[in-house]
Amino acid sequence: MEELDSLIRKANRYSYIISGLYVGIATIAVLCSYPPYYGDWVLYILFLTFPVSIISFGVMIAGKQYFLVVIVIQIIIFWCFKCWVLSLFVKKIHKTEIELQVPWLALGWCLVS
Repeated sequence: MEELDSLIRKANRYSYIISGLYVGIATIAVLCSYPPYYGDWVLYILFLTFPVSIISFGVMIAGKQYFLVVIVIQIIIFWCFKCWVLSLFVKKIHKTEIELQVPWLALGWCLVS
């Protein structure tokens, strides 16, 4: 049980790191979508981070003084994205735990009752 708790803590740490990097890069690209910071790199980053930057980019296009609104939206998106990444990690941990407890599940067998 202690090993499972440490795996979940590690998954939580990794989900924070992944989400922070992905959403942080998207936030920087959205905030730099107006001159003097605008460049070709902004377009590439916005395409790479499209799922987490589309709403904030729409707000920035609506008005370039909405920096605080963009930050609040990106914080909300950060928490949603972090929960999604953590759920993926936890599903993988629980699947591995079940396969270790019941080895025939790892082979794809199914019981017919």
